[in-house]
Amino acid sequence: MSQATAFWTDPAYYRNLLALKQTSYGVQPVRFTERQLAHFSSNEAYRLRSQCPAGICLVLQTDAEWLELDVMVEGTVRDYAQAMAAVNGRWTSLQTCEPLGALPRSATFRFLLPPTGEAGESNKVEIYLSQFSRLSVAGVRLSPGASVAPASERSSRRLLSLGDSITQGFDSRNPAGAYPVRLARLLDAELLNQGVGQHDFDPDSFDPALPYEPDLITVAYGVNDWAKDRSSEEIAADAGALLTKIATRYDGVPILVITPIWAHHQDERKAAGTLSDVRRTIADAVASADGAGGHVHVVDGTGLVPGSPYLFADGVHPTEEGFGHYAVELHRHAKRFFS
Repeated sequence: MSQATAFWTDPAYYRNLLALKQTSYGVQPVRFTERQLAHFSSNEAYRLRSQCPAGICLVLQTDAEWLELDVMVEGTVRDYAQAMAAVNGRWTSLQTCEPLGALPRSATFRFLLPPTGEAGESNKVEIYLSQFSRLSVAGVRLSPGASVAPASERSSRRLLSLGDSITQGFDSRNPAGAYPVRLARLLDAELLNQGVGQHDFDPDSFDPALPYEPDLITVAYGVNDWAKDRSSEEIAADAGALLTKIATRYDGVPILVITPIWAHHQDERKAAGTLSDVRRTIADAVASADGAGGHVHVVDGTGLVPGSPYLFADGVHPTEEGFGHYAVELHRHAKRFFS
């Protein structure tokens, strides 16, 4: 394909999203339905976080020597934006624009790509977009004379991840470092990351008309419910209602419900007790929602990331290293559902 063609506006060049929305700056990758976005719009924190392209990547086959990605950052929950390139499945370089300053503003990420070897060969290049910034892809430039085409290979497996800020990817500096992206790579699956920072068990946030058919679903809430001083009865009711909606929409699809991971203040007592009490409340809600279905399973979050402060950015959100533990341990639970 000629570089004169704005190939980056073609959905065929993207993975891990529902749609591309045309904006005045370019195209905005979208990971929620219109119904879900309308629901999140009533809360400014949710609205911004739901519009960030967590887990979404631009994917192309090219023999280019370098690639430049232009984005327009329109909103952010961190004062930086980043992008990570993976070439033929291997992470190569992380590029960051910091500080962002006043918005909106443009940012350019430049990646040097390894040589392709024999003439006619090409690399599969994946550019993971920032999970912290609402942005539009404004352009992609390749080295002169380079060819470009959509990556032809794609997995038939699909993973759907629902959750809060940890699922969205807070606080990995690497947008490919969050546990849903890592888990999808370990499972060789495509991903739809529907994590939203500050979110909790909210039955109205799930859209039964979601046009995505996963082979495995992960659900990870609870720490925000606890931090917001909700009672155990409220948490149990909303967790049960949400899980029932998901299990009904995806009858027979394995659902892994992850209880809250370690947190530095987990022994504090709130309306629902300690965080350990909330973990038990969630496990009871799973049993209620699953009934005789047998496809909703509890994963003990305390076994995913060791409770070592250096694995956490702030005592709650894992670092990139912490997310590595999370994904590998979760993979042990998830892989049994794939033949």
